[in-house]
Amino acid sequence: MSENDRQIALIHRLLPEAEAQGLPLWLESGWAVDARLGRVTREHEDVDLAVPAEHMARFQALLRAHGASGFEVTDYGFLVRLDGVLLDCEPCLPVAGGYELDGVPPGACPMEPEGVIDGLRVRCTSWQAILWEYFFYLQEVPHEQWPLKDRRSYQAVRAAVGTACADAWHASFLQARPGAGRS
Repeated sequence: MSENDRQIALIHRLLPEAEAQGLPLWLESGWAVDARLGRVTREHEDVDLAVPAEHMARFQALLRAHGASGFEVTDYGFLVRLDGVLLDCEPCLPVAGGYELDGVPPGACPMEPEGVIDGLRVRCTSWQAILWEYFFYLQEVPHEQWPLKDRRSYQAVRAAVGTACADAWHASFLQARPGAGRS
């Protein structure tokens, strides 16, 4: 079984079970891109998830019940392995009856499923939140130095939202962060 197949199988098992327990989860990063596009576009190294901050302990208990191991606290959340798959989890914050990611424009965590992974409708972060993550990445590493998979995903996102929209969001990002630099 390929790494992507293991990750898809885990997404299919974990997200519906968490949902049944009242724990909404959102795919982030690469899997959010693929969910929004409705197709797997590349090999993935991990599954990034946004988890409601107030339910983080419940989610960790669910993961432990399934045999998760190697919990590692990070400055933004935690990493854990389940069924050989690395889960990279960060909290989303309750705001006005919904959830948002810190440092990202409103609407980052839509409550309705807006993506599909191998036939399963899933929640995933918004296009704008996905691009914001790339904009932060651009601050740290010049685009030309990104791994090919990241450059291709970034281009796929820009194509999906439209170049004009992506450029406007990037300008908004830069305006909100004076001195952020250029890509």
